[in-house]
Amino acid sequence: MKTIQTTIQCKVHRKGWTFIELLTTIVILSIAALVLVPSASSGASASGQSATRHVVTDILAAQMDAVARQEFRRLHFFSDGSGWCVEVLDATQLATSYSAGTALYAEDAVESQGHNQTSYIDFNQDTRYSHMSIASALFDGSNTSIIFDQTGGIIAPDGSPSTGGSFELHSSDHVWQIQLAPLTGKVTVEKIGGGS
Repeated sequence: MKTIQTTIQCKVHRKGWTFIELLTTIVILSIAALVLVPSASSGASASGQSATRHVVTDILAAQMDAVARQEFRRLHFFSDGSGWCVEVLDATQLATSYSAGTALYAEDAVESQGHNQTSYIDFNQDTRYSHMSIASALFDGSNTSIIFDQTGGIIAPDGSPSTGGSFELHSSDHVWQIQLAPLTGKVTVEKIGGGS
């Protein structure tokens, strides 16, 4: 009789991971977390830098616009810290307080966020800056606005030369201080909170 030798092959169906596969996956995910978490947390810093550049651009644009059009421009910071606007003023309006209902806003065809192409930034309406605020806006010892005259210099509401001032832009725990020098309105920016 012939001996039939049969080889039985068992197919093994795995229903899980080996220890090595699991360990490798955990290591890869840990490395990814170390790389991605700092990048994600720097979003507040990047948004804050963007908003800081934006407000400095508006300051310089208001200054140049005042010279080019030979008119007064007022940069006003909203009392609730939600943003700023640039107004067109005449000589009789320098001491007049900001009023949203009667303000004549300067044109801004590029950065307007739903305000009819005017220079008006509201953090509550602009998704780029949703977690930011303006704090400590103080000019000439008592004002939350700064006025540029036809020479590009800064003046107080009574028309006298301005003593300058500063404000802070907060983005999460990141803080930038923007200062305007007396008379000239020269702008300096310094990061004062939230790391380097």
